[in-house]
Amino acid sequence: MTSLFVLAILYLFAALVLILIIDRSVGIMFPASADDARAVASQPFPDISN
Repeated sequence: MTSLFVLAILYLFAALVLILIIDRSVGIMFPASADDARAVASQPFPDISN
């Protein structure tokens, strides 16, 4: 039972690491740099009034 619990923790930890790696490469939640964060924050909405 203990080994199954340890295996589950390792599995969840590996999933978290993969999520963070993928997210850093895409830069949605955690931008890789402060410049990227400013670029994402300063993008205007597209003008759809035409």
